[in-house]
Amino acid sequence: MAAGAVVAGACLLLAANAAWNGRVMAADAPQAAPAPVPVVPEQGEAGHEAWSFARCTATVSDDPDGARDYAEDWLGHGGGLEAEQCAALARIELGDVATAAASLDRLAHVPGWPVGDPAHAGAQPDTAQSLRRRAAVAEQAARAWQADDSPKQAFDSAAYGLTLEPDDVPLRLVYARVAVELDQPQRAIDILTPLPPVPAERDEALVARAAAWRRLGRIEQAMADINAALKDMPRNGAALLERGILYQREGQMAQARADWQDVVTLAPDSDEADLARQDLSLLETDPEAP
Repeated sequence: MAAGAVVAGACLLLAANAAWNGRVMAADAPQAAPAPVPVVPEQGEAGHEAWSFARCTATVSDDPDGARDYAEDWLGHGGGLEAEQCAALARIELGDVATAAASLDRLAHVPGWPVGDPAHAGAQPDTAQSLRRRAAVAEQAARAWQADDSPKQAFDSAAYGLTLEPDDVPLRLVYARVAVELDQPQRAIDILTPLPPVPAERDEALVARAAAWRRLGRIEQAMADINAALKDMPRNGAALLERGILYQREGQMAQARADWQDVVTLAPDSDEADLARQDLSLLETDPEAP
């Protein structure tokens, strides 16, 4: 049945994007960033506007037009790379995803990042902090390319980010999911093995690795990974969706149907639920197809 193939690719993009809203701000925010405040420039002692990345990104989700306008104005006042990054994040929310992805990828390649003055961008040596920041921007670029349905570009951005921070777990997860989408499951398995030590990251990696094992036809290993993930997070839609595909591959249609119905019940408005409904519909059309 075509359901497994359809859901397999879509699930990978879905899983990568599911964490976007929560991850995007944390990835680019400086350590110990101040609490979000309204996007209204303050006046310094000399009457100059006090621009900041935290201030620019504070309303990216709620008011992307305002955040973009702030970023463009900041660019006119020497905002440099951070202003460009904020503008790209606003463009993602406004639907101009491909342009934003290209901009973020370009920013990730600038050494010594971030630099406030565009005239000196790339002239500073890298530090441990700048490498982490560039890797986070590369991850944002990869996720944006995924949202744009451009897996090859997403893979390239993630791979570049890993040259900057080889142990960055979010980047490894993006890389793995896109590798599976590009039918390179062994790359995904290699980058996710050994599994991350942090439980939440480990469970996410187990779901991604299960999809890679499935692509290789190693259903038993895939099922072991997905069941380990579900032991920790039994209500996780992406994991249940993947296990339904595995049950389908084994010809266990009743179990597949039960998992997909659970996805719909747990989060009826989610993208996972939409994918589960597609598979349930196909299952009703041809209930005995593997």
